[in-house]
Amino acid sequence: MAMNAPDPPLLAPLLAGDRRAIARAISAIENAAPGWPSIAVGLGPRLGRAHVVGITGAPGAGKSTLINALLGELLDRGRRIGVVAVDPSSPFSGGAVLGDRVRMGSHGAHERVFIRSIASRGHLGGVSRTTRGIVDVLDAAGFDVVIVETVGAGQTEVEIVEIADTRIVVCPPGLGDGVQAIKAGILEIADVLVVNKADLPAAEVAARELKEMLRLRARHRADVPVLKTTATRGDGIAALADRIDAHRAAAGAGRRLRQVHAPSANEIAVVDRAIVSRRSVRRFLARPVARETVEQILAIARHAPSSANTQPWRVHVLAGAARDRLCAAAVAAYDAGEQAPALHYYPEPWDEPYLGRRRRLGWDLYGLLGIGRGEKAAMHAQHRRNFLFFDAPVGLIFTVDRRLERGSLLDYGMFLQNIMLAARARGLDTCPQASWIELPHVIARELALPEHETVVCGMALGLADPAAPEARLAVEREPVAAFATCSGFE
Repeated sequence: MAMNAPDPPLLAPLLAGDRRAIARAISAIENAAPGWPSIAVGLGPRLGRAHVVGITGAPGAGKSTLINALLGELLDRGRRIGVVAVDPSSPFSGGAVLGDRVRMGSHGAHERVFIRSIASRGHLGGVSRTTRGIVDVLDAAGFDVVIVETVGAGQTEVEIVEIADTRIVVCPPGLGDGVQAIKAGILEIADVLVVNKADLPAAEVAARELKEMLRLRARHRADVPVLKTTATRGDGIAALADRIDAHRAAAGAGRRLRQVHAPSANEIAVVDRAIVSRRSVRRFLARPVARETVEQILAIARHAPSSANTQPWRVHVLAGAARDRLCAAAVAAYDAGEQAPALHYYPEPWDEPYLGRRRRLGWDLYGLLGIGRGEKAAMHAQHRRNFLFFDAPVGLIFTVDRRLERGSLLDYGMFLQNIMLAARARGLDTCPQASWIELPHVIARELALPEHETVVCGMALGLADPAAPEARLAVEREPVAAFATCSGFE
């Protein structure tokens, strides 16, 4: 029976702008909930519409008060606004300690405003590790503008440049030596500079100093406007909103989706570990795998490339009684000698070096299992275990439209690799199985395949049995120099 992975239940109300669903999705991000990756995948087609405005600057500049005034102006212009306010973390609870929603209280309950305070949790750069994901949620939920307020820690807050489409740096009057704290970092990222509390005597001096620094230190930023506002009275807020709109018209939205980010060492290690630790497991534990987990794996794997986006894959996921019925029919046919391969997977005859590699793997495995040369009954019994999915709790059968050409098998390979790596990322193991192409008639009958579908392969999915002799199988890989040539490098 084929299974199509449905969208997560939270996704539809989130995309419809349901406030409760938005809040739950943000909580799922912050808590790294298991279901979050599937939601994140579903957001993809809806991203890039919101204008993300980053507001940063020195502590005491009045960022939250400015945002509250800006919310009122944007509401008057008919906008829907989401706010992500990043606060320092409590040393006791790890939560946000300032609670910017208090300072934005006059608009926080408005039906077109959604405000979420989040803790930085020690993350440098003025934002939290989850900020980008939360912005994605608000973007997909249909907010026209998403405002991100940073912690306010000075020159380290340049990470907002990767998230925001328009970056606003707020400066208090009477900067003095405080100018040195901002000019080395966040000054250069500003699209708009704002001197807030402009009713104070030192405001004019601060605005003049900022313009001078732009002229001396950042000639390529000479066109950055320096505005004066008094947020508590609403002075200059309309002009600021006009500048924000003008910058969007000139620069567009969705900057964060166009950025090419240098991955962290940890991100690289996670991917590398999934690739290197993937192996073909031939004995699994009986522990079940949740349907939700399989659906998450497939939801990730479907992003594999395919020629002209044909997506030729069809997956039949089997567990419990459905898996047992197919295995019983397949074992009976195998014992009766009914193999009739659907595809010519292996060459006839084998040539070197491929023959030597195949034999070495086979004899290494048989040696671990205590199977000697010429013990055909034992070899038959070991091959027969393919049709039990090596005792894995989940079996997958992959089929393809037989009217497609061989290029679809190349597309299929990338899809299968995605499945195996997504499984490893979740602590699961797999074994891709070409053996299932030997029994296409059994599979077609048991799964009621349409006439035009043919079998590509099978795959076992579950948790490896670490105590099994097969677990000690070491598979050699050729060094890069043996299969790759590099030309044209300096």
